[in-house]
Amino acid sequence: MFPYLLVFIIATIYLLMSSTVRDEKNRFLLACFFMYAALFIGLGDMIGGYDRYIYGSGFDAIADEMRSTRDLSHVVYLVHSNEYGYFYWEVFVSLFTENRYIFILVTTLLAYLLYYQAFKKYIEDYPLAVILFLGLFYYFTMTYLRQVIACGIAWQSFRYIWQREPVPFFALVLIAYTFHSSAVFFLPAYFIPTKKYSQEFIIKVLAISLIIGLTPLPLRLLALQDDEGTASMNYSDQIQGFRIEYVLEVIAFIFIIFKNYSSITYDKKELTMLNLSFVYCAGLLIFMRFGQGGRMCWFYFFPIIYTFVKLANNRNAYSWVRPALIVMSLALFLRITFAWSTQNVPYKTFLTNGEPCGDGTIYRQYEYNQGYTANKFIRKAWDPVWDRNRDF
Repeated sequence: MFPYLLVFIIATIYLLMSSTVRDEKNRFLLACFFMYAALFIGLGDMIGGYDRYIYGSGFDAIADEMRSTRDLSHVVYLVHSNEYGYFYWEVFVSLFTENRYIFILVTTLLAYLLYYQAFKKYIEDYPLAVILFLGLFYYFTMTYLRQVIACGIAWQSFRYIWQREPVPFFALVLIAYTFHSSAVFFLPAYFIPTKKYSQEFIIKVLAISLIIGLTPLPLRLLALQDDEGTASMNYSDQIQGFRIEYVLEVIAFIFIIFKNYSSITYDKKELTMLNLSFVYCAGLLIFMRFGQGGRMCWFYFFPIIYTFVKLANNRNAYSWVRPALIVMSLALFLRITFAWSTQNVPYKTFLTNGEPCGDGTIYRQYEYNQGYTANKFIRKAWDPVWDRNRDF
């Protein structure tokens, strides 16, 4: 388990040794940390479990087709809903490798490149933002490849909200949608007014969201993300009753924001991120009865990170905000570390052969090619000479 904890330890060292100034040195350190985090995930041997086997088998099928008839109609069944962006990303990567491990590594690097661009574009205090990222989002990037890429794409679009530029905003959301249909839940972001609401109004909205979460409406909303309804049925099957952790998370976030509400300025960028943070909280309450309901709100993680970082660096905010955010992030990070311990420990890279980490349950159930166990590189990169001699 220590390798997983080491990620947070290194981030803490980065926080303690770096300044909050957004300069070239800190951008370089941010790039280094994201590269380290991406390699840790991308080199991991099937960490995240079931989802990686699904991604791997789908990519293998496409890679096989690209080395035979090259008729994509034979593998178009792998496209979920309208997620053609992810499908053609698989096709593109298959031009260079047919190995599922290399595909996952490259895909993870793509996701973290998008995060880096978003952080560089919008965040001022990189080290604290990294700590918040680890607590809120890091572990999900191990597992849900399509959706975390979609989030990274959508996160490039925030400035078009307060600049009132609908074309680039909706273009980016559309691209994100082609990677994961849950991006449809980010569409309302453009229409959130750029104004500072009263605390009483926000509390009323959250109370209404809580009531909505107890009705059948969230199930209908989930159905919007899939034309055929298959994904939404998977989500709806995970109704788990009252998710108290979602409610507690919202209470903690709102408490920190409201205690420092007077220090928030009327800057359009700051108000946009603030109100999108409230949307995240409302979304958690609306989808609180679903096991993976929080996934519908991931596109609003970045505004939460931005808002908390802004508060922590505001001279008029309480001095306890920064340490409170660090402790909260550590608690969230440890919660998932221990909750996923059966899947993610001990850590092992795919650079060594053998079974992946974990207790073997998921491996025995979902491994579709035992050849990968004996030799991780049994499926080689494309040999151009061999390919030219093929009779297509």
